[in-house]
Amino acid sequence: MKKRVAIIGSNLSRELFDKNKQKSEEDFEIVLYRKNLSFISLMSKAVEYDYRKLDKELSLDDARQMLDELDKDSLSALIAVQPDILILDFYGDVFNGVIETQEGSFLTNSFKKLKGAYPLSDIKIKRQMSSNQSVQEFLAYSSIWCQSLNRFIEFTQRFLPKTLVLVNTINFLEETKRKNNASQVWQRFNEYAQKIGIPVINDSLLELYQYVFGNFKINQLEHFSQPKNKIEKTKEISETSFSYNLISNADFSEGKKYWQDDSGEYFINNRILEINRETMEGFTILHSSPVQISNDENSVHKFVLSMEVWVENLFALHLNDAFFYVWTYDDKVTRNIKESKIYSAKLENLSSGKWKHINIELKCKGKYLELGPHMVGAGHFRYRNLSLSLKS
Repeated sequence: MKKRVAIIGSNLSRELFDKNKQKSEEDFEIVLYRKNLSFISLMSKAVEYDYRKLDKELSLDDARQMLDELDKDSLSALIAVQPDILILDFYGDVFNGVIETQEGSFLTNSFKKLKGAYPLSDIKIKRQMSSNQSVQEFLAYSSIWCQSLNRFIEFTQRFLPKTLVLVNTINFLEETKRKNNASQVWQRFNEYAQKIGIPVINDSLLELYQYVFGNFKINQLEHFSQPKNKIEKTKEISETSFSYNLISNADFSEGKKYWQDDSGEYFINNRILEINRETMEGFTILHSSPVQISNDENSVHKFVLSMEVWVENLFALHLNDAFFYVWTYDDKVTRNIKESKIYSAKLENLSSGKWKHINIELKCKGKYLELGPHMVGAGHFRYRNLSLSLKS
């Protein structure tokens, strides 16, 4: 069985596999890639945006990178895709630095090149930070960076303890020849990663094979013998991963932040989401942020959707008594629906004036999932304790 690889870094790490595609495709599959992402941005809080304002002139790659920066969904994505191997490199921090927003979030500074970004999210910039302009800036930057990397490694140790985390050191002298300070910064970052116990590979697919599969005889890269004890079985998922809620602001403690309310009809009261419609015309939907799910060629994980729902009068609902939806799609930019699931109040045995706890098992097609309350016509619903997690 192929080893499933996640990359948080640059094309330089992805090229480990692309340059030797024929060989690497036999043993590895890339299930998650976050391009040029600063680790300060990675561990920062999400930034609200209006998806409807997305600049249609942006390339798909730029738009995906922009949405990844805003959603800050890399941690939940790692939980969902459960990689065997996680490869890191620090290109984004060395070359791009970060922007700090007035709201206290951080975005990788490559983001400023995407012309549709600021109108999309109404970002107000507090300051820009770089790691390679001066000693003073490096000290300020590296202080935040070290804290962010420490928190990220703590996350992997807690939620992905069976994932092999490696740092790709890369031939930074070649990559940084145009910037005098960049090579020193990159080296310092690599040294810090080693100091806190992250193994390194020196930009070599052969070293990756050694870490993953053990010793083997090398003739040429295209012709080597695999060890007989190569592990084919997919690793078991850590119990802690099953407790991770993949929905952003699932308890509505931050109001409707990170949810998109197209009609403006939903409101929050004591962390309870509520809607009370009096018209039988039309419908309304509340959209969650996209959730990346695992649908690589070797594994389709199951999920559990859990919630408590209250309806005032079950029998006064529209003939279409939908109260919740799940959509999936393959691309978070285009969001062309691949599969949709609509849940009926009567079929889920809701009772008038009573809270009902519901667990729904999901096995979905597609690479991203979106969910939320959905209703047609009039009705009065309340929702609380929403959760989406891996199924054990």
